[in-house]
Amino acid sequence: MKRHRWMRTGLALLLMAVAWFTLCASGGHAQEKPEITWYGYVKLDAAWDEGLVNAGNYARWVVSRDVFDEHGHFNMTARQTRIGMTARTKVGSATVTGRLESDFYGGGAENKNALQVRHAYVDVVWPSGWSILAGQASDVVSPLVPGTLNYTVAWWVGNTGYRRPQFRVTRRIDLGEGKELSFQGAATRTIGDEFTTVEPGDTGADSELPTFQGLAGLTVPLAGRPMTFGGFVHAGNENLHKELGGEPIELASSGWGAYVTLPLGTAVTLSGEAWAGSNMDDYLGGIGHGVRVTSTQATAVDAQGGWAELGWRGGRTQLRAGFSVDDNDADDLGSGYRDRNSAIWGTWVRDAGGGLSYGLEVSRWETEYVTLAAGTSWRVHMAVIYTF
Repeated sequence: MKRHRWMRTGLALLLMAVAWFTLCASGGHAQEKPEITWYGYVKLDAAWDEGLVNAGNYARWVVSRDVFDEHGHFNMTARQTRIGMTARTKVGSATVTGRLESDFYGGGAENKNALQVRHAYVDVVWPSGWSILAGQASDVVSPLVPGTLNYTVAWWVGNTGYRRPQFRVTRRIDLGEGKELSFQGAATRTIGDEFTTVEPGDTGADSELPTFQGLAGLTVPLAGRPMTFGGFVHAGNENLHKELGGEPIELASSGWGAYVTLPLGTAVTLSGEAWAGSNMDDYLGGIGHGVRVTSTQATAVDAQGGWAELGWRGGRTQLRAGFSVDDNDADDLGSGYRDRNSAIWGTWVRDAGGGLSYGLEVSRWETEYVTLAAGTSWRVHMAVIYTF
């Protein structure tokens, strides 16, 4: 057991050493002062829900009718307002970009919102097609998102992938005539759960290793526009040690999937993803269920899902229609667990010019439970956005 632990620790230290020496190898002094650019938007969201939708300001799932009597709810917030900064310079032949971005979903009262960090990383790109990213950024896996007004972009209802600290290597190969092959690999923070029945500790940090993510993608021209498709995987572990009072329990978190962006003519695009995995809650899959825990046992929850969206753009108007579903394996669930979650939506967005836009989204949500009645709700969501 000790030898196994030392091997894990050694591998983690080796990864950090590789990251350090690779960045040092890009050495040299900046050839110019950093070019700093500020960006972001101010957004007001207002939504009416027929039933009780978790979490109100945005939709993740609908609470069961057996838990809460159905009646309407209205929420209004400016939390999605976003502010970011990039600093760009040259180091030798490489372009170095630092990015810091936040929104206001970090907690606090509804009229005293707290900042949260979304992105905080440095990205070093060489003309050869190699690049290295270090910091907190979006996952390598599940690279696409639907264009919903809803803040969560179908997370917990079919779309996976989030943001986390990572060290990422990318290789892009220009094949000519608008074709490109890309490969990405990342060692990322394993984010787990905390069980304090015996030992406190994060099950991700206790695994002693990062989670590994990988992606391979191909871009080719189609009708004068880029079509992109590919596949992605991730593999990691959570270790409960003796948190449940018995022997140490190690649970895998793993998944795989595919994505596509398909242009249909000059104004219409079909995009989507499909995936399957185990212990997917930290990737916003499994409807928030990753591990089923009893007093002495822990079981990883298997899940599968995906989403598809059809988008049209004409002048200053955008129309989108989509469907998404997240389906857990019922054999891994206990009473009251969320079993299946689905949503269908239609979105209209109008660009008023000068950075101002506004939109309307109507969606239908249904969440099924083990031994409980389903929760269903219509959601009407309006937004006003000023982008700078």
